[in-house]
Amino acid sequence: MITSIHQEITYDGLLEGYPCEKVNTMILHNTKIKAGNLFFMDEIYMIEPFIKVNRNQSGSFGKMMELPMVTCMATLMCRDVFRDQDKHFSALTVIWFQDQYAFPIQENILEKITAVPFKEVCREFDY
Repeated sequence: MITSIHQEITYDGLLEGYPCEKVNTMILHNTKIKAGNLFFMDEIYMIEPFIKVNRNQSGSFGKMMELPMVTCMATLMCRDVFRDQDKHFSALTVIWFQDQYAFPIQENILEKITAVPFKEVCREFDY
């Protein structure tokens, strides 16, 4: 279950330049750091975003490459534990990108969230 969600415009604050590989790499890196700070978790899983490449537009930074418009970060919680039976629940922060604010979560993203190896990458907690 989703216990918390944060969403923002992916290129919010981009004042100069355009979406390109260098900018996108920086955004992906900084989004992981931001998610860790927002949800106080080191266990973060980023769903590989679809990047739209515009081969007809380029500039001094290379080809225009756009991530989806909205960055979504959410904490998923499960009342089951998988490794340490002395713990009480499991949680994981998941990051994804989609074209509009959630909800709803885009169908193709829901499929990818379902495929996250939650048991292997989550953190287990006690009360």
